[in-house]
Amino acid sequence: MKYTAIIRNVKYPRIEIKPSGEVRVIVPPEADPEELVRLKSEWISRKLREIDEIRNQFKGLSDKLLLNGEFYEVIRGEEFSVNPKFKVLILPKNDLKVLKRWLKDQLRRELDFKVRLFASILGVKYRKVYIRFQRTKWASCSKKGNLSFNLMLMALPENLRDYIIIHELAHLREPRHTRRFWGS
Repeated sequence: MKYTAIIRNVKYPRIEIKPSGEVRVIVPPEADPEELVRLKSEWISRKLREIDEIRNQFKGLSDKLLLNGEFYEVIRGEEFSVNPKFKVLILPKNDLKVLKRWLKDQLRRELDFKVRLFASILGVKYRKVYIRFQRTKWASCSKKGNLSFNLMLMALPENLRDYIIIHELAHLREPRHTRRFWGS
């Protein structure tokens, strides 16, 4: 089995399997990476099969972008543009920074308007609105009244984005998911 051994000052050895299928074995200096691979070979093989299954499942979608709840065809071209009518996005030189900047600008415009609108309807005050690339949350509301939204919201349909905005603003009235929160 092919893997990369990484010797580090870690307390516990571990195995990382990347989405690409790369297997990394991270062990403390006194541990034997080969022994860990031998002990965990079934688990590693199972995880690699799962990755292959997922990769095959999404093979046809590799040149697509989920935007506003719909798949857009991504085409390499000279200038960046988005055509909602034909569901096409032209991306120059595979430059994901251009795409990320455009997505952030689109979300910023939407949030600037909708957060203000929904806050006035709900009668709540917020401080700042942040856009981040988060791994586990769609959005959050801090104790100070700052709202943080995940850039990945742009993949969702607009009505779901609206729900998330209202949900986070409701936390300015009730911080926890209590009965009172769901009733307000």
